[in-house]
Amino acid sequence: MMRVHHDADNLDSDTLVMRTTIDIPERDHTLFTSLARAQGISVSKLIVELARRGLQPAAAVGESAAPPYRVDPQTGLGVFRSGRPITIDDVKALDDEW
Repeated sequence: MMRVHHDADNLDSDTLVMRTTIDIPERDHTLFTSLARAQGISVSKLIVELARRGLQPAAAVGESAAPPYRVDPQTGLGVFRSGRPITIDDVKALDDEW
């Protein structure tokens, strides 16, 4: 399990922000990081949004828009659709960031 601390600053400008530490398995942390990067938001904001969606009544969840990804049943990894083809240069650029 990976212990990572993320500040939850500026989630909502009208909301008092609380700081907490959560234990996230490394595989899930990697997925959350990828999802957050794909959506252009922080990991903290992503986790808050996912938690809020999960707390919605069942009828409201079905009415909400589908997430911009699906989970591959064989690998357990998120699969994203892109507005353009992903090139090897795109992959190399992301690889350099890690």
